[in-house]
Amino acid sequence: MSSPHRRGRAALALMALASLAAIAAIDTQAGEPRERQPARRGAQARQSYRAHPARAEAVRASAPRKAPDDYHRRPPNPSVVRASRFAARSPAASQARVVRYGNTLSGTVERSIRPGFTSRTFVSGGHVLYTRVYQNHVWHQFGQVFGYETFVPAVRFPAVYYSWALAPWPRPFVYSWGWRAQPWYPMYGVLFTPYPVYTSPDLWMTDYIIAQSMQSAYAAQNAAPAPQPSPPDGPPVPAADAGSAAPQPVDAPPAPAAPPPAITPQVKAQLDTQIKVQLQEQQAAAATPATLRTQSTPPALRSNHVFFEVVQPLNVPTAHGHCSLSANDYIRRTGDMSGDDWMIPVVVELSRPSDCPEGLATRIGLNDLNAMENEQEAQVLEAMRAASGSMGPNGPPSGVHPTLIADGNAAADPGALDAIRQTR
Repeated sequence: MSSPHRRGRAALALMALASLAAIAAIDTQAGEPRERQPARRGAQARQSYRAHPARAEAVRASAPRKAPDDYHRRPPNPSVVRASRFAARSPAASQARVVRYGNTLSGTVERSIRPGFTSRTFVSGGHVLYTRVYQNHVWHQFGQVFGYETFVPAVRFPAVYYSWALAPWPRPFVYSWGWRAQPWYPMYGVLFTPYPVYTSPDLWMTDYIIAQSMQSAYAAQNAAPAPQPSPPDGPPVPAADAGSAAPQPVDAPPAPAAPPPAITPQVKAQLDTQIKVQLQEQQAAAATPATLRTQSTPPALRSNHVFFEVVQPLNVPTAHGHCSLSANDYIRRTGDMSGDDWMIPVVVELSRPSDCPEGLATRIGLNDLNAMENEQEAQVLEAMRAASGSMGPNGPPSGVHPTLIADGNAAADPGALDAIRQTR
C-alpha cells in the first residue's frame, strides 16, 4: 500500500477515536448533574436563601419558582430535607404550585391570579387558615436585578383611624383578654406578660400580635400527622424479630417542637417601636389614593425597618458552621445588603435554648428577611382590625370603617386541602 493511503487511513482512525472520546465526555457531563443535584438541593434547603439577581423576564416566566422564595413555604425543622420531597406539584392542583411541610397536612397552595400578583392559601394541621395576595417587584442594585414580593393588604383604614391608633389615651385602659379559655394559654401563657394597663392602642396591638404568635406555635406543635394510605393487597408482612429494633418509617412525623422563647420587656419594646413605624407609614399612605404603587427598595431594607420576628425555621451561617432560627425567635437588622454576597447582617435578639444563641451576629438572604416583613405587615393589619372592634368607649371614632382593596382580596383555594393531601 502506498504511503499516502496509509497516512489517510491513520488520519481517519485518529478522527474516529477523537469522536468517541468526545461522545464519552459529553455522556459523563450529562450524567453528573443528575447524580449530584439532589445533594445540592438538600444543602440549599438548610441555609438562608439568598436573593440572586433576576434573570431575563422570559427565562423567569418559564422557570418554576424555588420553594425558599417565600418564607411560609419553608418546611419546619427537623424535617427540612425530608420535607423537600413533598415540595412538588399535586396531581389535583392544575395550574397551582403546591408545597407540603413535612408529614402533616400543612403547606401552601399558590396560584397566579393575574400578571404580577399571586394568591397563597395557607393550610396547617388539616385546616385552611387564610389566603393572602402578594405583588411581584424588581429591584435594581449592584448592577443586578433582584426579584421580591410584597404583601397586598385586603383593607385600608381612613386617616382618622391612624390618628387614634398613634395617639395616647387620656387615661390608662385596663383590658381583660380572656385568653384563659383558649387551649394555647395553659401551655404558653407563662411565656409573656401582657401590659398591666394600656396607655395607647399600639401597646394593645403589641400584646395581640404576641398572643397570636403563641397561638400559632401551639397549633403547629399539635398539628396531627397526615393519614397514611392503606397498604396494597398482598401477602402479610412478617413480624419483626423481638430482639431487633422495628424499622422506622422514612416519613415519620417530626418530634414536637420546643416551646417559643419567653418574651422579655426589651423585645416587647422593640416590637412596639416597629409597630408604630408601620402605623405611621400606613397613615402617610392613607392620605393618597388607594392604589398599588411601584416599589423600589424592598420594605425590609428601609432604614427604620430593623426588628423582625422569625416565622419559619431558617439555618444561618456562624463562624463554625450553621445554627437554626425557629418561629417566634426575633432578630434585628444591623446593616444593608452586601454587594459581595447579597446577604444582610442581623443579630439574634431572642431565641429558644436549642436555637442560635442570643447576641449572635449572622447574615440572612433578602427574600427571607422580606418574607418576615410581609408577615409582620399582615400581623399589624390584623391587629388593627381587631383593635377597632375591641376597645369599647376607647375605640376609634364612630363611623370609621375600612375600605376593601380589590387587589388584596382573594378567595381561599377550594381544593387546597386535597392538594396538600395528595402531594407526596
